[in-house]
Amino acid sequence: MKVSVEKLPTSEAVLDVELSWDELEKASDKAYRKLVQKVDVQGFRRGKAPRSLLERKLGKEYIYQEGLDELITETYRNAIKEHELNPITKPELDAPVFEMGQPYHFSVKVPIITPVELGDYLSLHFEREEAEVTSEEVERELESMRNRQTTWYEVERPAEYDDRVTVDLELTVEEKNISDLKDNPFELTRERPGMFSGMDEHIVGMKAGESKEFTTVLPEDYSNEKLAGKEGHYKVTLHKVEVKEVPELDDALASKVSDGQYNNLEDLRKAISDSILESKQRRIRDDLREKVVNAVIEQSKITLHPLLVHEEAEEMLHQLSHVLEQQRMSLDQYLLMMKKTREEYLKDVEPDAKKRVERELVLDQVANQEQVTVLPEEVEAFFRAYEQAGQPIQRTEAQIRAIVINYRREKTITRLVELTTDPDPTEEVAEGETSMENAEAAALAGETVNVEDNVSTETVNAEDAINTEIEAVNTEDTVKTETEEARSQSDEAEVRGTNDTAVDVVE
Repeated sequence: MKVSVEKLPTSEAVLDVELSWDELEKASDKAYRKLVQKVDVQGFRRGKAPRSLLERKLGKEYIYQEGLDELITETYRNAIKEHELNPITKPELDAPVFEMGQPYHFSVKVPIITPVELGDYLSLHFEREEAEVTSEEVERELESMRNRQTTWYEVERPAEYDDRVTVDLELTVEEKNISDLKDNPFELTRERPGMFSGMDEHIVGMKAGESKEFTTVLPEDYSNEKLAGKEGHYKVTLHKVEVKEVPELDDALASKVSDGQYNNLEDLRKAISDSILESKQRRIRDDLREKVVNAVIEQSKITLHPLLVHEEAEEMLHQLSHVLEQQRMSLDQYLLMMKKTREEYLKDVEPDAKKRVERELVLDQVANQEQVTVLPEEVEAFFRAYEQAGQPIQRTEAQIRAIVINYRREKTITRLVELTTDPDPTEEVAEGETSMENAEAAALAGETVNVEDNVSTETVNAEDAINTEIEAVNTEDTVKTETEEARSQSDEAEVRGTNDTAVDVVE
């Protein structure tokens, strides 16, 4: 047997195989021993009929073809393993009809995941931005809290700026109704951008029960070019005028807005400052992680088969459908509202799908190179945290695998940040928390395998499943479009000859 494997620049592999007639003879003998156990031949118990009678019953060519089919499947599997190929989908078989006594040639073409060629990411270096909180930011948040405690009470006087008015409002442009609002409350302001620009000054001075008509000119730079610069005609009836009462900025307010957690203003200021600082530090960490990953992707050589991008786009559409279901909207309804066909939507998301696949492939390659692994106790901690929060997650193989894959990728990003920035001991715990939180979010946001997909979603033995999935993810490429079992079955079904009729013949 001669087997040659050529990896094409199109992210495909072509297997060319030459079989001698002796190899086909041996394969037919193996097929005979298998078939004779299944086929009833009159006068013989199963497994005892001589080959000549079995050939008479099934046909000589049938037995040879059965042996050839098995040999093709076995050769394909061995070549995939030996050459470390990672098929994306079912292979395309070119297998001519065999001739008795002649050597046989067949070829197989299959889309594969081409390993990423990483650049010198160790040469990258990024500065860590320091987070600072100003007193102005704290006071701005305090003022926002204060304003949220505002109460409104009705007054019997003409409307003024900063009052809240409740009106019926009709706006027409060139006799076309643009807006028709009933009992609509809003605050009067001196500067209102957009379509209603210039309206407030005409309502100032009106009293409850009054109606008024007036004209304004819509801004020249208004986003709707058909309305920009046009005259707008208003009909307004004012129903109510209210004035706001803002509480004093004191210890009583501090206690109220914090539900008694802080009894004085200074403690509240300190808590606000800490909260703003934590938010900034998280944003800086997230931005840095993205910057590092994007730089590693940028210097990597990535070859993608279009099928990978297409299947990722399909997955994005699949995730969207689940989000829509939670909003009680079907995918068809959404596409109709967006005025797009399914194919048009998939085309639109292809650039993002491509970026997602590239990101996953690069992170998985870095994880392999840096020997990043996930420990069983880390996965167990994830499930335990949700159980303690009263939101237990079903421990299915699909869920466990999604968590392991995403957590490994997030740990890989953390490792890349460590390798490309100066040490920052104060963020060591935060980085770890970021990795787990990002992995949790990814797993729960739809990157798990759904019930209708191929991976089993039945609850499994937690410890065995966790260990199995961790071992699989830690030792293999994780960007796959089919499960191993499904792919094996698909390959076996596809890499066959013409002998696909039943053999359980009973006479």
